[in-house]
Amino acid sequence: MVSMQENWRRWKVEIRFSKQELSGLIPAILILAFVFSFRDWGGETFDASSGLQHFIVMISIVAIVLFFRITCQKMYALSQGYKAEFKVWWAGLAISLVVAFITFGKVPLVLAGLMTGSFAVRYRLGEFRYGYNIWQNGVIGYWAVIGSLILSILFAVGYYWSPESYFFSKGLMFSLIAAFCSLIPIPQLDAINIIMGSRTLYVVSIIFSLLASILLLTRTKIGLIFALIFALGYGAFQLIIGSEK
Repeated sequence: MVSMQENWRRWKVEIRFSKQELSGLIPAILILAFVFSFRDWGGETFDASSGLQHFIVMISIVAIVLFFRITCQKMYALSQGYKAEFKVWWAGLAISLVVAFITFGKVPLVLAGLMTGSFAVRYRLGEFRYGYNIWQNGVIGYWAVIGSLILSILFAVGYYWSPESYFFSKGLMFSLIAAFCSLIPIPQLDAINIIMGSRTLYVVSIIFSLLASILLLTRTKIGLIFALIFALGYGAFQLIIGSEK
């Protein structure tokens, strides 16, 4: 593990979203926003004004979640000597859209793509096992789940204090579904890198996602408190084991 000063320098210099990434992320955000606002274009009758408002709110939610978790993955990757890049899965977005139409929006899916880690020679010099590390690339995928769960807790806090908020309620659901969809074991999603890196890590990801869902979807104060305590405890644990040098 490199020093925090070196990590800050890497993040400042290297964390960028390339034109290729943005050309995939922007349509992914629009498609997923439509999928998750599908049922909010009016009740028994179509309401374009209400639907458009919900669609715009969903765009902000999807953008926040995707950019946050991708940034988390990029930060971890750089700290380990890799450059991570988002690869959009066009077929997955089409599947999400088709399933939304077939189920009338009752089964929203987040099949956007995955992060791929490429070897950064100058950042890996002097590292133990200089070459490509499958475990570390598995953790890059793991951060897609953790990033989504972090935001799910923040959305849950907002939803607890503002239960009428469309933004917080949809943000909570989207972030949790995004975490679970990342765990679908197919080559175009982050789960495949997690499984290749460590099956134990994959099981841990599933457990964390289930635990977060159970605690947060109860929409109770005690569930929220337990989720916050667990998240802070896990964060402290990661800081302790990550401060070896």
